[in-house]
Amino acid sequence: MYIKKIPVRTECGLHLFKELLNGKWKLMLIYYISEGLIRPGVLQKKIAADRRVMTKQLDELVQDGFITKCSYETKIPKVEYQLTALGRSLLPLIMSLEMWGKKNRVVLEEALSERQLIH
Repeated sequence: MYIKKIPVRTECGLHLFKELLNGKWKLMLIYYISEGLIRPGVLQKKIAADRRVMTKQLDELVQDGFITKCSYETKIPKVEYQLTALGRSLLPLIMSLEMWGKKNRVVLEEALSERQLIH
């Protein structure tokens, strides 16, 4: 297991947030699970993520208590995810970020376009 050289600064809520929810797909996974997309294959199609990366981030969200994973041992194994109370508590924040993104879409798309030209 990897041990960080610099300890996490727990006195700051932003550090805790970043430490636990930093990941390309984590906030989107929480959002889409809240919308009823609870199967891994459906989530992967919705966000077009690499399956390995998405599975790792789902496992981290389970480990950190944002979602639960329910595995069904049927003829064809089935997995479903649900939000915990902690995960549901993030929804107002995620919705606020989504509205901010919509409100500032033109400026953000322009910035993204310029960034892609640089790289």
